[in-house]
Amino acid sequence: MEYFISIDGSQQGPFPIDALRAQGITPETLVWAQGMANWQPAGQVAELQSLFISQTTRTQAQPQQGGYQQQPYQQQPANGQPYYNAPGQQGYSAPNADMLSKPVDQVAGSLDDGSLYRKWMPTVYMVLGVVCCIIPILYLIGIVDAGAFKRGLTTVAAILNIIIALGAGILGLFYWMNRRNTIKQLIGEDAPVLSLTGHFLQSVGECAGLIYYCSAAAIALITGIFFGLDSSGNAGRLIMNGFGDAVNNIILGLAILCLGRFLGEIAKKKAAEEKA
Repeated sequence: MEYFISIDGSQQGPFPIDALRAQGITPETLVWAQGMANWQPAGQVAELQSLFISQTTRTQAQPQQGGYQQQPYQQQPANGQPYYNAPGQQGYSAPNADMLSKPVDQVAGSLDDGSLYRKWMPTVYMVLGVVCCIIPILYLIGIVDAGAFKRGLTTVAAILNIIIALGAGILGLFYWMNRRNTIKQLIGEDAPVLSLTGHFLQSVGECAGLIYYCSAAAIALITGIFFGLDSSGNAGRLIMNGFGDAVNNIILGLAILCLGRFLGEIAKKKAAEEKA
C-alpha cells in the first residue's frame, strides 16, 4: 500500500511503506492512503508501527516543529484524492490554478483601477521623446544610402534636410519631456484614467501634427526644389511633386492635430463628468 504524507503542511507522495522512513516521517506525521476515512498520525496506523520500533508511539498528534498545532484534515472527496482545509485554516495549500490566476487577476485589477497606466505613462512619454531623436538618425542613414551627397544641389538639399530632421528630433524630445512633467503632476493629483488618456491623445496629435508632419513638409519642399534644379529634364515635375508632398503633409498633420485634440478633449470632459 502507498501512503500520502504531510511534511510541514505540504502534501507529498504517495510512497510505498519501505520508502517512508527515508522521507523523515515520525509517529506524529499525518498520513493517508486509499481506504482511510481521514488523515491519521503514522504511529496510529498498524501497518506503519514497525517503522517506529525504536521510538515511543504516541496516540495523538502533537504540535509540529513550527510551534503550531496541526489541524485535522477534511474527509477526502469521492475521487479518493485527499485535500486540505479551506482557505484561512492552517494546513491550507492553494491549488495550482489559483497560483496561476493570481498574477493575471493582479494585472487585470491594475488595468481596471488605472494603476498600471499611472505607473508606466511617464516612461512611455520618455520613450517617445527618445524615439524623436532616433528618427533623424535613421533618416540620415537612409539619404546616405540613397546617394544624396553625390552631386552639388542634392548635397545641399540633404544637408538642409538633415538640419530640419535633427531640429525636429530635438524639439520632439523637449516636447515629450515637458509633457512628461505634466502627466506626472496629473498622476500625483490622482487624476482619472480618462483624463490621463486625453492628455496622451492630445500630446500625440500635437507632436505628430506640428512637429513630424510640418518637418516632413519642409523636407519634401526642399527636396523637390533642389532635386528639380539639379535635374536637366524633369525640373518642373520634381518641383511640383515637392510642393504636392509638402501640401499633403501639412493637411495630414493638421488633421492629426485636430483629431488628437478632439479625442483628448472628449476624454478629459468624460473624466470631469465622472469625477463630478
